[in-house]
Amino acid sequence: MAFFATDMKVKIRLLPSQKKARTIDIKKGSKVIDAILEMDLHPDAWIPVRGDAPVPLDEILREGDELKLIAVVSGG
Repeated sequence: MAFFATDMKVKIRLLPSQKKARTIDIKKGSKVIDAILEMDLHPDAWIPVRGDAPVPLDEILREGDELKLIAVVSGG
């Protein structure tokens, strides 16, 4: 009988406020938006980046992904 894990680990770093990454457990097949919500953050307030490229909120995460969430700054 094969064992299938239902969770995976993803590292998330909040920028510019936190330099240290936080690792969360999330279900396989989860999307970027799911990880943001798991951290009790508002999706519209963050730009998710994998490597050096922004990723859409509906991007499916992979085991071991490392995301940077960059705070959106607005004003006038």
